[in-house]
Amino acid sequence: MTRGRRVAAWLLLAAALILVILGQFYFFQRREYGWDGLFFHLLAALCFILAWRLSIPATVGRTPAPPLQLGGWLRARAIPVALLALGAVLSLLAIFMMQDRALSDSTYDAVSAWGLSTACVVLAALWPMSRPLPPVRKWRDSLRAVPRSTWLEAATVAALTLLAFVLRATALDSVPYTLGGDEAWHGLLARQVLDGQLQNPFAMGYMSMPTAFYWPLSWSLRLVGNTVTGLRFPAALVGTITIPVLYLFARDLWGRRTAFLSAAFVATYDYHVHFSRLGANNIWDPLFVVLMLWALDRGLRGNAAEPSQPREAGQVEPSPLRYRYFLLAGAVMGLSMFFYTGARLLPVLAGIYAAFVWMRRGRQVPRLGLHLALLIVACVTVAGPMLSYAQSHPDQWNARLNQVGILQSGWLEREPELTGKSTGEILADQFIRSAGAFHYYPDRTAWYAIERPLLGFLAGAFAILGMAWAVAQWKDRRTFLVLLWFWSVIITGGMLTESPPSSQRLVIAIPAVALLVAFGLEQSVRLACRLLDIGRRWEKMALGALVAVLAIGSIYFYFVEFIPTRRYGSANGETATMMGHYLRDLKDEWNAYIFGAPRLYWNFGTMPFMAPRVQGTDVVEPLEGPPDFLDEADGPVDGGTVFLFLPERSEELNWVQQALPGGQIREFYDTSGVLEFIAYQYP
Repeated sequence: MTRGRRVAAWLLLAAALILVILGQFYFFQRREYGWDGLFFHLLAALCFILAWRLSIPATVGRTPAPPLQLGGWLRARAIPVALLALGAVLSLLAIFMMQDRALSDSTYDAVSAWGLSTACVVLAALWPMSRPLPPVRKWRDSLRAVPRSTWLEAATVAALTLLAFVLRATALDSVPYTLGGDEAWHGLLARQVLDGQLQNPFAMGYMSMPTAFYWPLSWSLRLVGNTVTGLRFPAALVGTITIPVLYLFARDLWGRRTAFLSAAFVATYDYHVHFSRLGANNIWDPLFVVLMLWALDRGLRGNAAEPSQPREAGQVEPSPLRYRYFLLAGAVMGLSMFFYTGARLLPVLAGIYAAFVWMRRGRQVPRLGLHLALLIVACVTVAGPMLSYAQSHPDQWNARLNQVGILQSGWLEREPELTGKSTGEILADQFIRSAGAFHYYPDRTAWYAIERPLLGFLAGAFAILGMAWAVAQWKDRRTFLVLLWFWSVIITGGMLTESPPSSQRLVIAIPAVALLVAFGLEQSVRLACRLLDIGRRWEKMALGALVAVLAIGSIYFYFVEFIPTRRYGSANGETATMMGHYLRDLKDEWNAYIFGAPRLYWNFGTMPFMAPRVQGTDVVEPLEGPPDFLDEADGPVDGGTVFLFLPERSEELNWVQQALPGGQIREFYDTSGVLEFIAYQYP
């Protein structure tokens, strides 16, 4: 690099860092000038790309790998093909068994057939199995031969995973304090699985979510405890598992450094930590999308036969075992259909990514059509019962999309008349709000409800630089994949839904955002070190320091600044949780009368989940005299009766006292000293 190019690149890098920090300042501190902040970010991206291009030498072209011949594919893989065919037959059998089954009907036969069909797909992907395990002595020799760097890498990933688990699984019963209504209803339905009232995992349940999700929740309630901790533990476990899986995915595509940066970021990222602590199914999407894209990319890359060989970006190595990864990708895609709605984006991502690789490489992707067909067969086999339900019950399958989608709900047709704006202006506003979810606009829902964007100040700055670098490298299949992933979520989970940005719909984008932050960190530090002509040791130290700053800042924000505010779950959720704690501490079985309408009802879910021994009844109409419904109370009253009043209905307490004098009055306040409810306990 000449001195002139070095100086120019250094000046451009400095300008990029100053401009991106200035843009973040406008986004956070001068929000009324948001467009100015966007302008500074665009200038920063331009300067960063120019600096990066000035600092790298010209690349040397590569020789494409020769295409493979198909001949004898089926004969050479008779056992995997037979397993896949058996799996498809068993899936069809499960579909036929599920015809006209109600939610309470026994489905052991159909579930067994489906489980066997899924096992057949997985076995087909793993066949031929690995060689027999060597004797213990050879194991010891093999372990001694493992390089020190590999042990250090494994220890680092294990430490990140342990840190992620601690951040997600500690004090689940109280962090966050509020047990949201959606969480509670998931728990109530999981209890129905335990009680045998809900036996159909191939249908739609609360909020038009697949009922299969309630099975892992029920296992946790049985093993961990029938409590809030048991309800939230599966999400904490899934969120933790995502960290090493993301590391393997990023390491496979970009190497150890990017893998460490992205995994460390997600391990401590407040947004991911928060949804990993909720008894909801949103957090399953990041795990499924990372697994699916990892398997799909390895299949498209074709390096399964010799994974230890060095690869250049974009190189394809033919392998007779590539079909394994397409089967695994299809199996993960099919399994994801049983969880959160966002997973329906996976087939779209897979199709577009495969098409991009094919267009960029043409004949260098051998047997792509055959392998994609295997992916589809695996997906349909695993998701068969759920897809059958979708085909026979389209309204239930699409109920949530029909409710929140701006096209399906008719919102986009109504909005121009209500606002006086054109359809184009409305769509542009929807896109801007969605695209600004991580940098400018706060969450508009009670799911997270933070007062800043989904990325903090410093992380947002590096994400901008990472996005700029990725856009400059969009022809590389790896960066194209991240861009496709991120912007697909922004459009489908943000722009095309009501009230963007809604944090619960963007969770699937978290790993992609982490990769963008990692790109920004790595390329910024690498560029600065290259221009300063300093060694890799300083580069590693700078990256380590920045990662530590991001991690500490994110952890501090979530546990010290956000959690005490109790913003998650809405004001009604906080009140219901306080009521739930009070009712749970009552001994024996009680009747509870809730004077909360029209704001809060017993079927909000939180109170019946937290206090299952209490029989709750809503008093909807305001009392105009002593209550006459006490003699009609249903259920046991071994412990007595309690009346819970919201502040706006506290005057009705006088009528209850006239009917049942001598009870005990207790007032409950939140952390700010605001009265949440009054309890009248009798006797």
